[in-house]
Amino acid sequence: EANSGVLQKIRPAAERIGFTAEDIELLDDVMIETQQACKQAKIYNTVLSGLMDARGSIVNNNMNTLLKNLTIINVVFLPLNLIAGIGGMSEFSALSVGVNRWLAYVCLVFAMIGIGSMTWYWLTRILDKSHHGGGN
Repeated sequence: EANSGVLQKIRPAAERIGFTAEDIELLDDVMIETQQACKQAKIYNTVLSGLMDARGSIVNNNMNTLLKNLTIINVVFLPLNLIAGIGGMSEFSALSVGVNRWLAYVCLVFAMIGIGSMTWYWLTRILDKSHHGGGN
């Protein structure tokens, strides 16, 4: 755009500067080419800006999906960590009086697997309903 401004200032004074008719015609052609190059650069700028926005939207969508999946995993393992923490304390051993210690811990592990599986099933079922429009 700066070159176009300079050329437009030169054009009226071209005859005083000593330009020939061919030089003035060439100057007019250069002015037209410069204006076309400016318009083309603006079009490319608009297209590139749109592509960058689209790429940002795709990355944002993928990030949201990833965070949703990680949240589900976190929600499933959160109660399991609580149960494992309680089960690892000495109070659990005191509660399992009369039961073999290894059997009590095996039962605890199976209970954790069951609770984790039920939580996973429940969450995926709720998310599938809300994803397909059947949820609240």
